[in-house]
Amino acid sequence: MNSNRTPVNIMDEVKLFSYACLGVMQKIAAGSINGFNALFSVDSDLRAQFYLDRGIQHTKRARYWQAAPLLEQVVRQWPSNEHALFHLGYCYLKTERVKEGIAMLERAVQVEKSSPRVASILGMAYIQVKEYQKAATLLQQAIERTPGNFNLHYRLGLALDHLGEYDAAIAAFQEALKIRPDETKVYQSIGFILDQQGKHDEAVFFFKKTTELKEGYQES
Repeated sequence: MNSNRTPVNIMDEVKLFSYACLGVMQKIAAGSINGFNALFSVDSDLRAQFYLDRGIQHTKRARYWQAAPLLEQVVRQWPSNEHALFHLGYCYLKTERVKEGIAMLERAVQVEKSSPRVASILGMAYIQVKEYQKAATLLQQAIERTPGNFNLHYRLGLALDHLGEYDAAIAAFQEALKIRPDETKVYQSIGFILDQQGKHDEAVFFFKKTTELKEGYQES
């Protein structure tokens, strides 16, 4: 990881102290405190859980720069925690640390191979760095486990399109349409592929459908 990490936000440290105090009070109520030092120490797992929860909250609110330092500490404490690896990888991607983001998501895939969200985001990251075959392989494997996921099919279509496997790309996009039949970007993607193949009349249908759906959204 980058040695020039952003320090943990002071407010998160204050909230950690409050969170730890709550845990202490619960221990007192249960009669499980053994001595003064144990009473006021912050357990490493307690800290990691707090940072994980806060890091995820920050990520969901698009506070990626604030989330990353927290999640980095969680990954050091719990190196095989899929939630921490995924959200930290996502934060890295969003803050233009793409290589680090991909590396973190690859670790997450090794921990939890059946997670469609990890495969979907990592697949898109591979596409962004033009690793199209890696993306296609990953997404195909993920679809075998989660066939009803729209993003997996759609992103597989994108990867296959870049690989020049146009018929397979159209098939992937059509599978995506079975899940979301009114998704404009899928009709548009199919239209572009058909147009590249010289199938202009067929492409027109998909471009018209794209326009109709967009106009329908604007009217509603």
